[in-house]
Amino acid sequence: MSNMIKLVFVDMSGTLVDGSGANSGGDFLGKGDTYRKIYPSFKSGDISMDELLTRTYADWEGLSLKDLPKIYATFKFNPGAKETVRALKKKGIRTALLSFIPTHLSELFKKDLGFDFITGTVLEVKGGRFTGKVLALPEDKGSEAMKLLAKAHISPDDAISIGDRKDDAKVFEKVRFGVSYNGDDTANKAAKYRIADFRELLAIVEKESI
Repeated sequence: MSNMIKLVFVDMSGTLVDGSGANSGGDFLGKGDTYRKIYPSFKSGDISMDELLTRTYADWEGLSLKDLPKIYATFKFNPGAKETVRALKKKGIRTALLSFIPTHLSELFKKDLGFDFITGTVLEVKGGRFTGKVLALPEDKGSEAMKLLAKAHISPDDAISIGDRKDDAKVFEKVRFGVSYNGDDTANKAAKYRIADFRELLAIVEKESI
């Protein structure tokens, strides 16, 4: 195993930004309550991630692509998150955004922060507006991470991940190690490091790359 970390997976909701982005389009249109109403059912296991996303993105019907920059501007990034992702890039380390938000919105994160890879849900667009129909759902984050590593020709031993929840723990188990950022019990248990300040990630990368 080489010592150099070549890629860092970054979870979006709760890690890169405060809160979730799946309901942001519905919120913008004033009809984003679906996500908040059904999320407890997802968390308890009564509905699947696919159902959560399909029902949530139905609220995006009618949203214009032109409004996405306005939605992006509403995201509250966690302290030090933007600076750290950009610093990793300056060190020549690739970064990947792991998220279930629409790919059109993921692209704005890529453009702003320089992510090399993004994941997301593919939504149908007609006439410059979302129809509310889901065309393709991403797999679980662990599977998406492995696909990106294969695409980048990078070994899992040369990659790490930062996240805060159970689905992020699946990534932790597949790469060299995980970093739990204010994580839940499952993420904390699966992670090698537990941090409360996003900026600590940079020191961890430097330490583990020696």
